Amino acid sequence: MKKIDLHSHYFSPGFIKYLDEYFDGKGAGVATPPFSIEGYLKFMEEMEIDYGVLSIAGPHHSAAPDDVMIEVNEEANAYGGELVKKYPEKIGLFASLPIPHVDASIQAIDRALDVHQAVGFTLPSHARGIYLGDPSLDPIFEKLNERHAIVAIHPNEPQPINPSIKKKVFTPLMEFFFDTTRAIVYMNQNRTFSKFPNIKWIVPHSGALLPVIAQRIDMGNAIFEYEEQPDDILKTMNNLYFDLAGKVLPQQLPMLLQMADENRIVYGSDTPYTIEPVVKNLTDEILTTDLITNEQKEKFMYQNAETLLGR
Repeated sequence: MKKIDLHSHYFSPGFIKYLDEYFDGKGAGVATPPFSIEGYLKFMEEMEIDYGVLSIAGPHHSAAPDDVMIEVNEEANAYGGELVKKYPEKIGLFASLPIPHVDASIQAIDRALDVHQAVGFTLPSHARGIYLGDPSLDPIFEKLNERHAIVAIHPNEPQPINPSIKKKVFTPLMEFFFDTTRAIVYMNQNRTFSKFPNIKWIVPHSGALLPVIAQRIDMGNAIFEYEEQPDDILKTMNNLYFDLAGKVLPQQLPMLLQMADENRIVYGSDTPYTIEPVVKNLTDEILTTDLITNEQKEKFMYQNAETLLGR
C-alpha cells in the first residue's frame, strides 16, 4: 500500500555541528544517526512511500545562544529547501523556527514558506522551558495562523530530569511522551487551539499520553475554576491530527480512535532514529492488524495526508 510519510528526519551540516558542540553528538542520549537523501529515497522506494516530509528533530537548537540558534535554523531550513528543489515530487519540508525568539521566528515563517518551499513547520514541545501555548509565543502563532500553516509538534527533552531516572530510562522512551502531553494540555488550557483555528496541528506518536489523560483533564476542567475557561479538550482531540510514528498497536491506536477523528490520522516512519527494520515491522503491524479496517488503513497511510497537504 502506498504511503505518505509525515514524520521523518534529516540532518544538515550545521545542525550536526550544533549537536556535536552542545550535546556531544548524543541529543537526548541518542547518537546522531547517519542520514543521506539517497538513503532516504531508497528507503521510500522499499516502503512504498510516495512522498516524504523531512524535518529537523530534537534537541531543538534553542539550547544554543540566540545568534547561533538563528544561524542554525536558517542553515537547516535552506538545506532542507535544496532537497525539496532537487526532488519536488518526492520530498517535502517541515521547516524549523528559532523559538522562543519571536521576531526571528516570524521572519523565518515567511522565508521558509516563500523561499524554501516548506509545506509546514515542526516545533519543539518547549524551547528553553517555554512551552507551546505560552502567551509569549502568541505573535508567532498569529503569523502561523495567518499563513494557515501545518505545524507538527516534536518532543524536546524536558529539563531537569532526575539523573538516576535518565540513566535507567532513555529519554525517548518516557520523557518524550510526557513532554508532548504536557505541551498539548498546556496549549489547551491557554486556549491556543481556539485562538488560532487556521493552524493544523500534528501530534506525534499517536498522541503520546493524551488518549489516557484527556478524559481526566476534561473532568477536572469542569470542576476547577479558571480566570479563563480552557478549551474543551475532547473537542481539541477531535480536531488535532496525529501521526503513527512508533509502537501504536495493539493498545494505543484503538484508544486514540475513541476520541480522535479517523480522517486526521497520518503515517510517520520516524526514520532514521527508528531504524529501517523496526520501521518495517511497525508498519506491517498496522497493515495486517484486524483492529482497524482496510478503509482506515488507506486513510492512515496516505489519504488523510493527501487531503492535509492538498496533494
